[in-house]
Amino acid sequence: MVKKALFLALLLAMAAFPLAACGGGNDAAQPGGDAAAEDPENADGDAGGASADLGSPVDLTLGHPYPTSDYRAVAMDYFAGQASELSDGNITITTFPSQTLTTSQDALKSVANGVADMATGALSFNVSEVPALAPLDIQGIYDPDSFWETYEIVRPTLDKILETQGQMSLIMFDESESIFYLNKSNQKDVHAPADIAGLRLRDHGMWIGKSISAWGASPMTIMPADLTVALERGTVDGGYTGWGFAYAYRCHESAPYITFTGIAKSTWAPVTVNLDLFNGLSQSQRDIILKAAQLAEDKAKELLEEDKARFLAEVETLGGTVYEMSKEETQVFVDAAAPLIEEARGSSGELGNELIDALLSAPSQYR
Repeated sequence: MVKKALFLALLLAMAAFPLAACGGGNDAAQPGGDAAAEDPENADGDAGGASADLGSPVDLTLGHPYPTSDYRAVAMDYFAGQASELSDGNITITTFPSQTLTTSQDALKSVANGVADMATGALSFNVSEVPALAPLDIQGIYDPDSFWETYEIVRPTLDKILETQGQMSLIMFDESESIFYLNKSNQKDVHAPADIAGLRLRDHGMWIGKSISAWGASPMTIMPADLTVALERGTVDGGYTGWGFAYAYRCHESAPYITFTGIAKSTWAPVTVNLDLFNGLSQSQRDIILKAAQLAEDKAKELLEEDKARFLAEVETLGGTVYEMSKEETQVFVDAAAPLIEEARGSSGELGNELIDALLSAPSQYR
């Protein structure tokens, strides 16, 4: 009987051992605790990992207007890669560059109606349908040197506006500083509105066009695919946009006389995601997408400076010129466009006025 009792006790002890080894009992590791730090596959904690309960795999689409070499395009491919890596392949994002899924003009509508799950395009093209967005495009209403501080201030209101379109912002890009680029018939730097008076300049949105008019030039709407030929033929004398656009679409090859203005960024063009789709994902999937979006936003900031260096080198090689306005020169352009703020108050609605107040509360060296 003693031997039998000892044998049974030994069996019970052996049965209890694997339970303890598998993490049972009061000493079990908790999610995000020390065990997570020791396990590289689960090191991201809230961002998911191999052991996260992600739910059914998802395949998502992301459309954008940029060529694949553009810093924003590279950052969006990085976003897709990070989402796949962080989810161990549970989340697949297929990017569609160069307007192969949606145009810049239709990006917001494409996300709203489900043509694209995610997309980016200049919000300046959507003011007719969403008047509350108009204040973003008044040149000089914010200081581009304080772009990211401004974004944090306006983001709550911008989210409200995007929510009316059934979407939210995932990634914001620094869209590069606005420049005047003039063709070979107009070989000059721009120091004052008088230098562009009467010139036909390509714009990229209604209220940007209004700003160009306030400076005495004539705004023209030309699709990017037609712009190089228009510059070469003199159909248009130049344009006003971010240097990133000029570089991506090779505008500087036909218009290599560049003036950095300090007036604004090119536009506001966040990557947005369909809200119904996003809210239908599991919490772990949403966390991973948000984590990948932040990583992509940081990557774009790194790539921006590299692209700018290449852009400036190419302008020099082409025999063009690069001029940077003084703060005093920039102030004249800002002051000339300032009356548009009150015009926008009358046409952009309650959320538009909230956006104006937010923009005007941001730090600026021109107010």
